Amino acid sequence: MHTPVWTVMQMKAWEDEQNKAGLSYARMMEHAGSRAAEDLMRRFPAPQHTLVLCGKGNNAGDGLVLARRLVWQHWPVTIMWLQEQQLSVLAAANRASLPATVVCADIAQLDTLLPSMQVVVDAVYGIGFHGELPQIVRQCFAAVAQADVFRVALDMPSGVAGDGDAVASGSFQAQLTYAFQALKPAHCLAQVRQLCGEVLCINLQD
Repeated sequence: MHTPVWTVMQMKAWEDEQNKAGLSYARMMEHAGSRAAEDLMRRFPAPQHTLVLCGKGNNAGDGLVLARRLVWQHWPVTIMWLQEQQLSVLAAANRASLPATVVCADIAQLDTLLPSMQVVVDAVYGIGFHGELPQIVRQCFAAVAQADVFRVALDMPSGVAGDGDAVASGSFQAQLTYAFQALKPAHCLAQVRQLCGEVLCINLQD
């Protein structure tokens, strides 16, 4: 089946329509994170020690749902906050529902934690990013790129604008990217495909 390509504005309009029709933003977020987690678990026969890099917006919320779902299946998960913890409403709700076994860490602990990780998930910015990455985020992504880990991005490697009009220096380098509901224009660019790795589109509907 042909996968649609939507601009960031078209994606937001679709989400607004779904929300008005009864599929809440919270439920779409639950589908995004849980279905990404289900696919990830199919790829690895045994639990992998996973580091989820979180920003503060709804991309972080997707990552927190994924973290919760992985922990339910006995994956050891560490959350690392890259933008402190002034979270969006939906992200905060999912942080509150994290199991107690989830470890939360600060970016200062990256060098200590990274050698023990097997999977790193980018849930920092998502499709709405513009501008340049903060230096501390670039340094984090550079360290992850050098580590012996499987790198996953949620919706878009952080640093890439969803509409493809800009790619920030030091953007996250994924081996697998879960695009939510539709591809975005950036997913179709050769330069960005190198940062995405495999791209898998995940349905957000019930």
